[in-house]
Amino acid sequence: MNERTNIKASKFPLVALATAWAAIATQAPAVNLLTNPSFEQNAGHAIPIGWARFAPPTAQTFGDYWIENNPPVAHTGNLYWKQWGASYGGSNNVAGIYQVLSSAPGSVYGGNGWFYVNPTDVMGQSSFTWVEVAFLGSSSNILAIYKSDNFTANVGTGAWFQYQITNACDVTQPVSLGDPYFTNSFAVTGAVTQLVAPAGTTAVRYQFCYLQGVTLGTSDGGSCYFDDADLEQLSGAVPPVISNLYPLNMIFVPPGDGLSFNVSSPSGFTINNSSIHVIVNGVDVSGSLAISGSSSNKNVAYHGLQSNLTYNASITVTDVFNLTANASTYFETTWVGTSPVVYLWEAEDWDFTNGMYLDNPDLCNADGDPNCYFGKVGTVSVDELNFGDSGNHLYRADDGICTAISGDYTRKNLAAAGRPDYKIDPFVGSPGTGEWVNYTRDWPSGTYWIMGRLASALSGSLDLSLVNPDQSTTDLGTFTITNGPGWTTYQDVLLRDTNGNIANITLSGKATLRVTSYGNLLPTFFALVVATADLPRLSGMYPTGTRPFEYTNTLSFTASTLGATFPANGIRVNLDGYDVSSNLVITGSSSNKSVVYPTLLPNAIHTAVISLSNSLGHSLVVTNQFDTFSEANYMVEAEDFDYDGGQYITPWTPDAYADYNGPYPAETNIDFHHTSLTDEVFHYRAIGIPQDGLNGDDYLRQVFVNAGGVDYVLVFFAGADWANYTRDYPAGSYYVYIRTSGNLGTTNTQYLDHVISGLGTSNQVTKRLGTWGAVGSGYTTFAWVPLTDEGLAAPAIVNLNGVTTLRITTAGNCNPNYFMLVPTSGISLTAARVGANVSLAFPTQAGVNYRVFYRTDLLSGNWALLTTVLGNGAVQHVSDPAAGAARFYKVVAP
Repeated sequence: MNERTNIKASKFPLVALATAWAAIATQAPAVNLLTNPSFEQNAGHAIPIGWARFAPPTAQTFGDYWIENNPPVAHTGNLYWKQWGASYGGSNNVAGIYQVLSSAPGSVYGGNGWFYVNPTDVMGQSSFTWVEVAFLGSSSNILAIYKSDNFTANVGTGAWFQYQITNACDVTQPVSLGDPYFTNSFAVTGAVTQLVAPAGTTAVRYQFCYLQGVTLGTSDGGSCYFDDADLEQLSGAVPPVISNLYPLNMIFVPPGDGLSFNVSSPSGFTINNSSIHVIVNGVDVSGSLAISGSSSNKNVAYHGLQSNLTYNASITVTDVFNLTANASTYFETTWVGTSPVVYLWEAEDWDFTNGMYLDNPDLCNADGDPNCYFGKVGTVSVDELNFGDSGNHLYRADDGICTAISGDYTRKNLAAAGRPDYKIDPFVGSPGTGEWVNYTRDWPSGTYWIMGRLASALSGSLDLSLVNPDQSTTDLGTFTITNGPGWTTYQDVLLRDTNGNIANITLSGKATLRVTSYGNLLPTFFALVVATADLPRLSGMYPTGTRPFEYTNTLSFTASTLGATFPANGIRVNLDGYDVSSNLVITGSSSNKSVVYPTLLPNAIHTAVISLSNSLGHSLVVTNQFDTFSEANYMVEAEDFDYDGGQYITPWTPDAYADYNGPYPAETNIDFHHTSLTDEVFHYRAIGIPQDGLNGDDYLRQVFVNAGGVDYVLVFFAGADWANYTRDYPAGSYYVYIRTSGNLGTTNTQYLDHVISGLGTSNQVTKRLGTWGAVGSGYTTFAWVPLTDEGLAAPAIVNLNGVTTLRITTAGNCNPNYFMLVPTSGISLTAARVGANVSLAFPTQAGVNYRVFYRTDLLSGNWALLTTVLGNGAVQHVSDPAAGAARFYKVVAP
């Protein structure tokens, strides 16, 4: 027996309990008491429906779990629970999932579960899993506990193994597993064939546990899969059962359907109507329930739902012997998040066999139905374009486009068909090119908005186009998610044109729509929804915000509306947090306006919120984030670090430091410092920080286009790595921006230092100039990050004059592309004492946002933001109460 501990103790007696329960104890049917035991009711990075998770407080923010449907095949059904280490902090930790059910003394149970280790992700040698059953008292105290043997990777990989819960433990002999937060581990004292609830039992807990161990000082990697959890009651009073709950985790629910469920007692005990409680969105609606049936088997309904609302409902049922059952559900009534749906089609239902299609396909999950897309195969370059991706093909097994279970909420028709919801995953692409699928239908005639039900943990987009008779395409718009919340968290996203308007799409009869992946967006379905065609529209906006380096000093766009006019104040612009509407120059007719904001600050980052309202009361709000940087600014490529002990190339050209032009080997601890990692790539220079080509993940600057060069980025840039950049820098004062990507959701920090002595040696002295701090959006999503002081508030100003060595040091989790010098604009600032205040004055440019900072030491410390001021073309004044200590001030724009 593979016990959790080597501690041995005499076997304590397992005593049959004679209590008042003996009079009502019955032979219970051997059925599984657990809710969702095979993890089929939801998918993705989520806690399984019906289960709860436990983990130490040291667990990583991104949970150590996933409901998988990737290979291998689940033990039964389509899905299984995957778990890996919770902490990676160099010490043992235990995490897992559990269910608690009502129980009574003398009840007898059996339990087991199935484990699997993937040969490509082997659980570490010091890690193991087990399942256990604990009997709890009225204070949730453990009265008795039973566990399975420990399962380790040594048992085997690539196969499912069933483990029975047969080991009795002595709750008076605690055993430490090295996790101070997991305290319910006890010495195993012997084997049993039944699990008997002792006196005082009020609940039984079934629990899956994963211990992440430490091997040679490092937290184990790998993972374990878990499926078909089983807790069977063999005798004793069985708690009530809640079944047929509708709607269960569902969207698009007609409010007239109401909430309904069945409750029954397997032991035949009476369930009084007054013991059925339903809470809906925090309100007890138990008095409004419609209840019918026998004393031990009841149908329950609630008909107080309203349209266009989200609902959380919880149910508690107690029988006359005080045994309870609980259930909960989340659902959305029509039409939360969207206009009414006219026609919906599943993402997995693309064309097949050279353009064949089905207008109203059945929802099936097996071969044999000619009116269903299940198992159909598309023709490459006619019905689809796929890149041969590895992944699941659960819905169309022989098709090259991958399909997997979506993890989204179900819908009424899917639940009725007993079919899971599918998605296309992966759907590979990058801006301008990618995999695509065609959807041919006999579309209902009309003008519609098109909604996509989409998920992303990054930023991504899908393009929608109309396939013309000659097989060319006409672009219709784009579905976009920015910084999405997760791969199984779905949003209703409307198709928009290049100016951010909701696209009005007119269809009539047979046509083919094509969805092309531009990367990082997974679809589960699309729908034609009712359009509000007379919304105001925005066009011709510049800067567009679709790329960096849109150098200009004006913001311009056209506002138009059909069948309406723009009233006074119907066009408003908020720029960088300030309402600049009074500075707009607006010309044109009452329904078609040309709008210009003439005092936009160049060489800066901006956010414009444009609001349009017409005389019908309809409105449009578009947010445009853009920069007005010039490509003429001085830039330094991250991959072009020094070589040969402080040497640099001048004049610089794209790819100047590439090995095929040199080579130019860098010297470790002189030109760079790097901690080697596995799987590194060196596609540009063989020695130094690893580098990789960008492959279209960031905007290609014109200097690279003109030279036919390849833009590279530093990768595997590990914590404490650094690289030196010696250049003959232009004289002046600069803001410094870095163009970088970072690990999704992780704070990444890089530092800019000045090497003030020791250049060309391994004993260099540096001076900190500032910090780049950001939260990553994924390693393929690049953004600007300004250099600030260490408080990450005030911009740092760097003074340069000729040959200087700058250094980038990283704390990890980032891939820098280049850094850029942006000249500062001199602002004349004066300060005077006026009574009990300090009065600051400075000239301003109309419409420019100015920030005033202060600190208490001229040479050190972080700058604190005092206030922001919108320029008006005149001298602006700021008052600051005179403090006891000296204060130093500075003004920057923006």
